[in-house]
Formats: sequence, structure tokens, C-alpha cells
Amino acid sequence: MGIAKTKTKEAERAKPASSGAGKPPIRKTPSIERIRRFLNDVWIELKRCEWPTREQVVRSTMIVLGFIALMSVYIGALDALLSWVTRALRLF
Repeated sequence: MGIAKTKTKEAERAKPASSGAGKPPIRKTPSIERIRRFLNDVWIELKRCEWPTREQVVRSTMIVLGFIALMSVYIGALDALLSWVTRALRLF
């Protein structure tokens, strides 16, 4: 019984691939046309987006810059403290 299954599988593998004679050929769109269509779709999608106002952008930028300044002071102070501790303990 195992031999019959093996022969059947081998016979299936040996069959030639169908040429798809009944199907119409697939027409590929030229690359330039696809790129143009993609860029057009991107432009349409960008017009649909709701963009922030100038005031919102300025406010968000100030918040980010303020946070960066605070974190810089915090990391600088932590570095100074740890440097002082290591010098005091003569570990470095």
C-alpha cells in the first residue's frame, strides 16, 4: 500500500503544469504608469489629512524643546553627582 501511494505522488509531480490556455493573458501596467498612479493617490490622501495649525505646531515644538531642556539638566546633574561620588570614594 505504501508503494502505490508513492507512485501516485510521483505521477502527480510528473504532470506538466497547465498552460492556462483558457485564460486571457494578464496585462501588466507599465512601471511609469504605476508610479504616476501611486503618486497621484498619495497626493489625494495628503489633501484629505487634517493638518495642525501654525499655533498648534509652535505650541508642540515649545513643549518638546522644554522637555529636552529639563532632561538635559536632569542628566547633567545626575552625571555631576555620580562623578562626585566616585571621586569621593576614589573608585575612578
